[in-house]
Amino acid sequence: MNLKKIFYAQGVVYELGKWLILAILIIVLVNFFIVTVHIVQGPSMEPNFSTGEIILTNKLSYLISQPQRGDAVIIKFPGDPQKTKYIKRIIGLPGEKLEIKNGNIYINNSLLVESYIADEVKTWPDMTVDIPKDEYFIIGDNRPNSNDSRYWGTARKGDLIGKGFFILSPFSKWGFIPPVYYNI
Repeated sequence: MNLKKIFYAQGVVYELGKWLILAILIIVLVNFFIVTVHIVQGPSMEPNFSTGEIILTNKLSYLISQPQRGDAVIIKFPGDPQKTKYIKRIIGLPGEKLEIKNGNIYINNSLLVESYIADEVKTWPDMTVDIPKDEYFIIGDNRPNSNDSRYWGTARKGDLIGKGFFILSPFSKWGFIPPVYYNI
């Protein structure tokens, strides 16, 4: 047996092991601090996001900027000891007065036009909410099938995991999540 070949093989295994450990460490750090993967569960965001879709979430976005109206966010369900994660849309911002009246949403007395949901979709129940500082009113796009701020109140900024920014799967929807624009 050739000792030179044995030592060479051990060196190659050692070098590959170092690189493998470094790669795993980088992946774990990126997933923990920068970007994470979320799998959509349930119908609350249909037709824009459906069960089984895989979404990349930017975890840094709300450390360097404020959440914006229309952001599709991954959120820890407030008060849930199991810390279930959901995707919802930010509708109301801190300090705003949000009113749901006759199936429509008003922000500071201005009608909110939401181009990403069908005209026949109505929002219920009627309510008025003064959104506290550092809290957000979040709601599912599929209003009749969404458990959201209408039922459990506003969400704290700390409950927001990050902003969904890219759909990985299914491949037919692969790409960046388009921004939404409002009339206000």
